Amino acid sequence: MENILNLLINRIKKSIPLLIIIPLLLAGLGYFFEIKSEPVVSYAAKAKIELGFYDIEKWNNAEKVKSYITNYSFLESTFPDYDPEDLEAIRSGIVINTLSGTSLELIYRSDNAEEVEEGLERLVDAFLVRDNEELEKKSLTYENIIEGKTLEELEGKAENSELSLVELLELIIESDEKILSYYPAEVTEPVMVSESRSEDFSSKKRAVLGGLVGVTIVFGYIVVPLLFREEDM
Repeated sequence: MENILNLLINRIKKSIPLLIIIPLLLAGLGYFFEIKSEPVVSYAAKAKIELGFYDIEKWNNAEKVKSYITNYSFLESTFPDYDPEDLEAIRSGIVINTLSGTSLELIYRSDNAEEVEEGLERLVDAFLVRDNEELEKKSLTYENIIEGKTLEELEGKAENSELSLVELLELIIESDEKILSYYPAEVTEPVMVSESRSEDFSSKKRAVLGGLVGVTIVFGYIVVPLLFREEDM
């Protein structure tokens, strides 16, 4: 073992010029030898939605809405001009984060800036339209109780039902309060597009890599022959 150590020290001393020259040479080559490559550019469109309230969990719960928006049938109705392959590409580029029980962050990533902006805007608009439709349906249930109900009609209802006139009036007041408490979903942060680029392999990084390769080569030149000599012994 001591003999191998002495041989290693002697080889290192004899190889000092190589330890200096080869790493420096490869570092210099790495610094000045530019690798021409196009940077990879990607885009992300982002928007935030605060959900509405009208007593329907499917439309007022963030997790439920997340599942709905990423559902293939919703995407198909939102992008009727897209073929199945393109729809699947859109689906894979959509990320939805639930910020709270009623708040969503929608992100759509692609390599085309116009595509991500237009795509996310269509998604957001389509959901808001459907949300308003569901709100109107729910409100209509209570509006039918209130609209056009005169005192005579109420009295007639009271006579032909188990409810008293007071109870019918309370039902109308309750229905009115329900409608007033309802509100639709809204966009809290409009669609914004951001750009990201893959970092180029800079000249400094190439120089460091070249130097490390040089050190590795010299280290192999010094150590490997000693390993084979030890095996022969």
